[in-house]
Amino acid sequence: MEQDREAAGWTRRQLDLQMGECRADQRQVDQGVLLVHSDYRPRLALAEQSKHDDAGGLVITIGLEGASHYATRDGEQLRFQGGHTTMTVFRHTSGERRFEAGQRAAQLRVLVDEDALARYWPEGLTSLLPNGGARQLAHAATTAASALHARALLRATDPLAVHIGVLSLLAEQLRGLRPVSPHVPRWSDTDIAKLERAYALMQEQMAQELTLDYLCAQVGLSLFKLKQGWRYRYNDSPQRTLLALRMQRAKLLLENGCQVAQAGWQTGYRHPANFSAAFSRYFGYAPKTVARAKG
Repeated sequence: MEQDREAAGWTRRQLDLQMGECRADQRQVDQGVLLVHSDYRPRLALAEQSKHDDAGGLVITIGLEGASHYATRDGEQLRFQGGHTTMTVFRHTSGERRFEAGQRAAQLRVLVDEDALARYWPEGLTSLLPNGGARQLAHAATTAASALHARALLRATDPLAVHIGVLSLLAEQLRGLRPVSPHVPRWSDTDIAKLERAYALMQEQMAQELTLDYLCAQVGLSLFKLKQGWRYRYNDSPQRTLLALRMQRAKLLLENGCQVAQAGWQTGYRHPANFSAAFSRYFGYAPKTVARAKG
């Protein structure tokens, strides 16, 4: 299992075993975006220093089990607990993460630095944290959609799937900071979970001829609700989302030495000419140029 994680891009930091079983696995998702899975079982009460004097950003923490605290040097107390998702922002602050003796605390965290946050939150970090320090923006029971993403991220090996899962978590949390428009329909956790399942089917079965009717039947949504929900959840249409997933997967396959026809077949194109045309329209260059560059 550990070898599989290393092959998937995870690196491990582990404390001295005399302190107990305390480890943190992390992987770089994008420039300025880090995914961390920590699992601490200290023998004695543990206070781990954390310094961000020259940095700022946003952290999404999904509590998988147990609880921990974060105490800033200014006396701010932040609590994290299993079954809850917490969103915090920080700038130029330091403190310590505190863990209770003999208690397990497992968490999945998404760390987004200030520059990366500006890509997804144009108002910037200052709009969320005007005066520096640390601030808790949200703390609530983990939604079904977030729990689904967390489980998938813990076992995901495909870089594209990890990237999509992390950005989906970030989008859900940032959307909660926006005022709800009275004209935006409210979607239940069950509906969101069905949309997430349709998304997962696109990733898992993109080699097949996927139709919207098929996706609707698999997840239990009407065609109207699938399209409307997709616009709400992903700000796009299902067809364009599927095309983007297929093209990104095809590009990865080509970059890893796959032949053009094979890459097309594995992403749902039975005729190489149709695949080449779609790839060229999407990226602006032919798939054979990617294969040639790798060769």
